[in-house]
Amino acid sequence: MGGLNSPGLRKTASVIIALLLLFYVGYQLYRAHFSSIKTETATYFTASSTVQASVVALRNETVLAAPPKGAVDYVVASGSRVAKGGTVANVYASENQITAVHQLEQLDEAIRELQSLQQQGDAYTFSANSANERICLKLTDILGCVGSGELEQVQTQKAALLNLLNEREIGTGEVKNFNSRISALQTQRKDLAQQAGTPSGNVTSPQAGYFIQSTDGMEKAYDFSKADLITCADIRRLQAQKLSAVPNATGKISQDFEWYLVCVIPSEQLVPFRQMEEGDRLSVQFPFVSNLSVSVTLKAINASPGDAEGAVVLECKEMSSELAGIRRETANIQFGQYPGLRVSQKAVHYADVTKTVKDAKGVKSTVKKNVMGVYVLHGNQLVFRQIIPEFSTADYVICRSDPEDDSLMTTQTVRYSDEVVVEGTDLYDGKVVK
Repeated sequence: MGGLNSPGLRKTASVIIALLLLFYVGYQLYRAHFSSIKTETATYFTASSTVQASVVALRNETVLAAPPKGAVDYVVASGSRVAKGGTVANVYASENQITAVHQLEQLDEAIRELQSLQQQGDAYTFSANSANERICLKLTDILGCVGSGELEQVQTQKAALLNLLNEREIGTGEVKNFNSRISALQTQRKDLAQQAGTPSGNVTSPQAGYFIQSTDGMEKAYDFSKADLITCADIRRLQAQKLSAVPNATGKISQDFEWYLVCVIPSEQLVPFRQMEEGDRLSVQFPFVSNLSVSVTLKAINASPGDAEGAVVLECKEMSSELAGIRRETANIQFGQYPGLRVSQKAVHYADVTKTVKDAKGVKSTVKKNVMGVYVLHGNQLVFRQIIPEFSTADYVICRSDPEDDSLMTTQTVRYSDEVVVEGTDLYDGKVVK
């Protein structure tokens, strides 16, 4: 028996070893020159540093008493400015009168629009195609309002649609004038005016400020004049208080045009607040109320060193119907916005880069630094480009899109639409990939 010393067995073993060596060398060459990579496109993005908090709105509020009898018809919207002594609501003997008043307002608007269309005559160039397009768009708007449940907007859009249809009729010559329609509406108006009658009284504002239709029982829950001294315990008490409408009230007046948002912030999230000064500007969003950003300023931070949390007071001078209804709400407090190019954290690497520089006298020297950057696929070759970070999260980095040339060690930084490598092995500047 030949055993391990058999010439045939030795030859077979040699072939296997040679194949394994060939495979290993080939694999290393493939990895070195044709390693698979995955890229993502660099895009413009604006990030913001945000702290989410449960806020309480504090206003200098005076509740308006309801009239002893009668039906109330508001003449200003919630969140509107009113002057001292200004009327916020009229009082009628019955709801039927209020219905007639609103119908009368709609009728007067319809008469004005018909008279306006009729007076235009030949003063403008009419396009039937343009009119049809606007009518179709308005129908789409109405369907959108119905679908989203904005029923109040449906009535407004309906009136606008009627005006467009009337404009088309007179523009195409289907009707010569609206005299008969105007006459009929004016006759109808006389009947409605009799039904509406006149108000028996009104509700006026005792001070200048914002009018808010709703009440919640927290109008005097905290001394407004001491808002900048509020504590975390005070805020927690306000957050726990039950909300309930004030009996026999027709709304309230926020007497000052400035009001406050107060919240409790954990100590680790107080850092960006402490880096600011009183009066510095921030923005706040209420994700469950509106997608609009509200401008506020920092009023106070009430916390002692070593405290686990602090009370933050933000001052606001804006008002709207949405903001008027806020008492306790979730808010996203934004410290600043950082526009730039967004790249994944997985794309970030560090590399030693050498650069030739000149001093003030024109003398050249070589500088070598280890800098942060990304690998960009340029054709079939990788190029290392330094990045100057402006903002970062656990998932991405916002890079400055136009840094000063003096701040770069590479010839340029990452650019919009660059294919940035987020996955790959053995990456280096100049590497050829497939």
